Amino acid sequence: MDVRPEVLTKLILHKRERIAESLPQLIAQTGDEKQSAEKIARRARNEKESLESKISGLKIERKQIIIAIQENPHLGNFNKKQELELSEIMKSLSMNDASVENFTKNLEHLTQIITSLESNEELAAKYTQSVKANNALGELSTDYLTAVAKWNENESLRRKLESRFTKLSSSLAESKTAVEFWQSRLDDGFDQLLIDAKRVEDGGPSSRQIHRTNRKKNMNRGA
Repeated sequence: MDVRPEVLTKLILHKRERIAESLPQLIAQTGDEKQSAEKIARRARNEKESLESKISGLKIERKQIIIAIQENPHLGNFNKKQELELSEIMKSLSMNDASVENFTKNLEHLTQIITSLESNEELAAKYTQSVKANNALGELSTDYLTAVAKWNENESLRRKLESRFTKLSSSLAESKTAVEFWQSRLDDGFDQLLIDAKRVEDGGPSSRQIHRTNRKKNMNRGA
């Protein structure tokens, strides 16, 4: 048995109305969750960036021994072999991304080469400063990796909720448009449906598309 257009339209309209009624609560709930996730992700990012700043400072500080050696007036006392070894080690120590372990090994090797340099308080102080900065960097690295993992997790949740919020908001707008459209069909009668079907068959836009376009134009005028 054929279903009358009026009955079918009312069924569609009822379904769209129920959707439109249920979405605001979901949107509000998701919006609250999104705001909470944004705050948590922001705190995690700030913690990560704070550690990044400290790590950057420690990487600069641990290179103080390099500066002290370069400024030492007794470097000219080295032979060619010592100069080559010192150059390679200094190059390794200068690498910003050198691991704590490699920096320690190169620092130990460095002390063996520079024993011929005249000892002075500044050189000893810079060496101690570099050792302490490198050790602190090692302790901070674990905290930083934890902070990065925490930020990635929280940022992933924030993006997920942001996407869900956007989709729900779009669904609500679409449902409202559909309600307006099918209500207009009930109000205006169903003769127009035949005209709409013929227009679509000829390659033109559907009445829903026309209705949605006009609605957007009206909203833009009011903006």
